[in-house]
Amino acid sequence: MSSDKDDANAHGNLSLTSEEYWNDAYTLEFNNFKNFGDHGAEWFGSIIGKKMIDCIQKFCDLKQEDIILDVGCGNALLLIKLAKLGFSNLYGIDYSSPAIKLADAIVHKENIGCIKLQVFDFLTDDVSSLPTFKIVLDKGTYDVIGMNDEKNVKRNKYKKNILNLLEPSGLFLIVCCNWTQTELNEHFNDVFEVVHTIPTPKFQFGGAIGNTISAILYKKNV
Repeated sequence: MSSDKDDANAHGNLSLTSEEYWNDAYTLEFNNFKNFGDHGAEWFGSIIGKKMIDCIQKFCDLKQEDIILDVGCGNALLLIKLAKLGFSNLYGIDYSSPAIKLADAIVHKENIGCIKLQVFDFLTDDVSSLPTFKIVLDKGTYDVIGMNDEKNVKRNKYKKNILNLLEPSGLFLIVCCNWTQTELNEHFNDVFEVVHTIPTPKFQFGGAIGNTISAILYKKNV
């Protein structure tokens, strides 16, 4: 990442790296859901969620019983969409207890029984306690990890854990806004190969064109 990004993260988004930030945010969203039925924000918006679903349906060749994990699932809206499409073996983990409390309440209201939710810190808890998965999804969690002061160590631990949780030739679909497609490929290409790059919104500045969001489907190749 560039020094400009590092400076922005250090000064403007430091709170995003703390568990307390997310606990407070999801406690507020849980109270809004309880009082008003508001499910809360969908990270990166519903359009990106739809693009992820479309990618899964078109490029992943999944059976409906294949086991799927959402890392940092938040309010579990992505898993709920997959459940409504017939996928029946869904897991969601998040290190924020209020996030899982909110997700559980929404799943219960939607009367969905195929989503298993668990409070789990992806970087410090033992991933061997989880099953292995056909596909792992991440929409924003890698961004938060990349803002941390020890981001390089944590990014490598993240990659190792993703790899260990995937079945042979398993799939990994990541969406983030703090890393370019080139940067993601450089970090993951030693153990993953690109299956598909999802088109995302672009911006133009000073004659250069870039993406505000990177979204890539990888396949485990080790």
